Amino acid sequence: MTTAAHVPVSQRPEWWGSVLEYDVAAGSGPGLYIDVDGQRTRVDLSHVGAVSCGGYAALESNRAAVLGRLAELAPIGTGVRVVRATSAAGGSLTPGGYVYLSAPAAGTLEVSATTTPAPMTTATTPRVSSTTPTSTTPTTTTTAPAAAQSSPDSDVILNEILLAEGFGTLDMPAINLSALAPVSADQQLAAALKSNAAPANAAHWPRLLTAYRHAWDTRSGLQALCRDDDDTAIVKAGQKAELDRLRAGPDGKLYTSDDDHSMYKFDENGNIYVEAPAYTSSGGGGGGGGGGGGGFCRRSRWC
Repeated sequence: MTTAAHVPVSQRPEWWGSVLEYDVAAGSGPGLYIDVDGQRTRVDLSHVGAVSCGGYAALESNRAAVLGRLAELAPIGTGVRVVRATSAAGGSLTPGGYVYLSAPAAGTLEVSATTTPAPMTTATTPRVSSTTPTSTTPTTTTTAPAAAQSSPDSDVILNEILLAEGFGTLDMPAINLSALAPVSADQQLAAALKSNAAPANAAHWPRLLTAYRHAWDTRSGLQALCRDDDDTAIVKAGQKAELDRLRAGPDGKLYTSDDDHSMYKFDENGNIYVEAPAYTSSGGGGGGGGGGGGGFCRRSRWC
């Protein structure tokens, strides 16, 4: 072992310490403050972004949920090892890292991953198992191993747990798993692998991708809100496509001479109808009988 105390904290590829505090600021990803040789040091949880789904009203409840889960997974005083991430440009150390816990909390999901993620167009079924926690004794370590190594599946990474349980969104780069994603899954994956080619990132990012996809597929945690938002967006996109088709007329093209200018709309049950403008007769006389001057058509089907 080589004593790391003489190496400035900012220059160490790994941090060993104990949890002091949590940082879950609204709109940003979760983080920790840890004690590293008596120095209070902030750790960004690499690739774990904040879940912003559910609208503005859900921001505070989302934040509280993440904060509560952090307190369960890594109670104050918990000993941690942080393998620091490196930037894509130049390979310099970043404030972020991969936080290893000595034991998982009750109910923690373990999601297996491979070093090379499967194409995102192929459905995956991750291995999920419950684990039983063991007691931990908070310690602050002043020595570090000679070299960081990639971790086996049995290691517990805080970043991975939060993503697998739906308490975070994959970040840097973000991966859009929606059917409405403007960029294909294969293109997203290729770009992400390229931006995370540095050794520490390459060893961890595939695991985090698998965890995030698990949460998305199973609507776990806060990702249930994201899937609800996505379901609504998919319905609206389908309705818009249908309205555009009707309005395009016989030639199938919008903004041409044969466009249908009827006011097509969908009701709350997803049924389409034509809404006619409300009107009243300007004349003051008559009014008796069937289609007299005072009639109007409001929100009736196909009127």
